[in-house]
Amino acid sequence: MIFLFLLLLYSLLRLLFYQLYFSKNNLSWATLGTAIYWGWRTDISAIFYANLVFFLYYFLLQDILPGRHQKLVAVCLLSVINLPLLAVNIIDLAYYKFNLRRSTVDLFRVIPGSLSALGAFWKTWWWLFVLFVVLSVVCVWVFNRVVKQRPFNNGSYLQSNLFACLCFLLPAGILARGFSARPIIPSTPLLYLPAQYQPLATNSTITVLYSVFRQQTSLKEKNYFPASRLDTLFSARQQFRPAAPFNKMNVVVFILESFAWEYMNKKDLLQAKTPFLDSIMAESIVCNNAYANGLESNKGIVALLAGIPPFFDEPFYYSSYSNNNIRGIGTLLKEEGYKTSFFMGAGYDHFGFARFSALMGIDKYYSMNDYGNSHHYDGNWGIYDHYFLPFAARQLAKTKTPFFSTIFTISTHFPYTLPDTLKKQFTIKGQGAEQNSMSYLDYSLRQFFDVIKNEPWYRNTLFVFSADHNIFWHVQEKATLYKSFRIPVFLHLPGQRSHKEINKPVQQLDIVPSILDLLHYSHPFMSFGRSVFDTLSPGIAISHFNGLYQIIDSSYLFGYNDKTEKPAYLYHFRPDTALKTDLLIQGRLPDQHAIKMQEQLRAIMQYFNYSMIKNKLYIK
Repeated sequence: MIFLFLLLLYSLLRLLFYQLYFSKNNLSWATLGTAIYWGWRTDISAIFYANLVFFLYYFLLQDILPGRHQKLVAVCLLSVINLPLLAVNIIDLAYYKFNLRRSTVDLFRVIPGSLSALGAFWKTWWWLFVLFVVLSVVCVWVFNRVVKQRPFNNGSYLQSNLFACLCFLLPAGILARGFSARPIIPSTPLLYLPAQYQPLATNSTITVLYSVFRQQTSLKEKNYFPASRLDTLFSARQQFRPAAPFNKMNVVVFILESFAWEYMNKKDLLQAKTPFLDSIMAESIVCNNAYANGLESNKGIVALLAGIPPFFDEPFYYSSYSNNNIRGIGTLLKEEGYKTSFFMGAGYDHFGFARFSALMGIDKYYSMNDYGNSHHYDGNWGIYDHYFLPFAARQLAKTKTPFFSTIFTISTHFPYTLPDTLKKQFTIKGQGAEQNSMSYLDYSLRQFFDVIKNEPWYRNTLFVFSADHNIFWHVQEKATLYKSFRIPVFLHLPGQRSHKEINKPVQQLDIVPSILDLLHYSHPFMSFGRSVFDTLSPGIAISHFNGLYQIIDSSYLFGYNDKTEKPAYLYHFRPDTALKTDLLIQGRLPDQHAIKMQEQLRAIMQYFNYSMIKNKLYIK
C-alpha cells in the first residue's frame, strides 16, 4: 500500500513536471506513452532502493519492538527517507529551468551557496514550498494510517517473517532492477526516447541516489581508434609558432552570469538595452556563433579557464580526477611574470570557485569579504555589481603589470535584484526582470571601465567577455539542444579599436588558446579548444547533455550515446531551426560529413578519458 501511494505521488509530480516543461512540445502519443511507461519503471526503482532499509525493518525487525514503538519507528523511518527525496523532486520543478537536467548529488553543493537567496526563491516559487508542506502532511498521515501495529513476538521472529520478506523483496527487486542485462539507471530511458525527453521519463530520486552511490564519475578508457589514428583526429597538446616575440599584454576575462545570446542579439525579441556593451562590441572581435560547453556556472568556468570540457556530472574540481597534474592559465602566465587574480562579489569560495582558481594557478581571490561594506549586499548573492566592479578596477590599478584577472559578475543571476537607488532607472518599459538586470550590468561594466580608462596600461590590455551559460528561454522547445548553449563571446583590444566578426562555431574551450595566441605564447600547453584565429580549424562546440555527448559544427547538430555506442540524433539545424527532421536513417548516419563528425567526437571522448585516467594533461 505504501509502495502504491509513493508511486501515485511520483506520478502526480511527473504530471506537474510535464505541464511546466513539456506540455507545449507536441509529443506524439507514442512518445508520451513511452515516457510515462519508463517514468513508472524508474519510479519503481527509485522507491524500492530508497525504501529498502524500511522494508527490511518492517519485515524482519519490527516484531521485536514493543507494540507502542512499532508504528512510531516505522512512520519516522518512512518520513526521514521519503520527505527529503520528495523535496528534491519538488525543487526540480523550479531548478530544471536553470540547468535542464534532473538534480544529482551536486545539488547539495549548490544549496549552501544559495541559502542567502532563500527569500527571493520564496517570492517566486512560494507555491513549491506550500506544495512540499501539504504533501509532507499527506505523506505522514498516510504512513500513520497504513502502518499497522503487530503483536510483540519474542520468539523466532526472523524465521516467521523471512518468507514474507522474500516474497515481497524478490519480485519487487527484480522489477526495480529491470529484466535486461543492465539494471535500470537514470540514462536507461535514452534507449527508448529522444534525449530531450529523458528528464520526463525519470525522477530526481533515482538521479540523486545513482550519483550518491556511484559517488564521483569513474571513466573507462575508450578504444575507438588506435593511438596512431587518434593522433591524426585530435590532440589537446598545442604549441603556437608565433613570428613575433611574447606580448606581455594584461588580460581581463569577464564571466557574465547567465548572459544569454538573445540579450545581445538586436534582432531577437528578448534583446536588452546594453548601450555600453554595444559600443564595446563595435570595436571588438565578435564571435557570432558562440556556445557554452555546459549549462551551469561550475561547468562553464572549467571550460573557460581550464580548457577542459565539462564531461563529468559533477564539476571537474570536485571529481576524483581533480588531483591530476594540470597547468592552468594562471600557472602558464605566472611563468611569464604575470600577477594573477580572481574577483567575484559573492562569499569566499562561492560554488568552490576559490579552490578552482587555486587549481588554475590564480594566486589572489577577492570576494565580498575583501570588499568590506555589507551595506552594499544585494540580499541574495553578494555585493551589487555596480559597487564591486569598480572595486575590482581599483585593485587592478594597484597591481603590477602584466596581470591576468578573471571577474565573475553576479547581479544577472535569479532573482535579478536591482539596487534601490537604480531601480527606477533600470525598470525599463518592455523589458522583463532578466533584461533589466542585463541593462544594469551594462551600467556596472561602464563604471568599471570609467575607473581604468586613463590608466597607462589600459590600451595594452585584452578584455575577454563570455557568459558562463545561457538562461534557457527555450525550455519547452526541442531546440534547447542548441539554443540553450548560445552565449555572447567577444574580445576587446582598446589599443586596436577595430571591429571583426568570426562566424564559425566558437566554444568556451577556445578562450584559453585564443588568449595565448594573441599573446604570442610559444610554449606547449594543453587545451581541448582551438584558437578562434586558427584559420585551419572550422570550429566546433562540444558538450555532455542529459547523458549524451553532443557536437555542433557549421552544419550539423549531432548527439551520441556512449552507452549504446550509437548515434542519438542528427539535425541540419541551420535551416531546420525547430529540429523537426532527424536525419538519422534507421540509426545510420546519412553522409560522409556526419560520419566525420562522429569520428571527431569519438576521438575527443577517447582522448579525454585516456588523459584523465592516465593523468596526461600535464606538460612541463
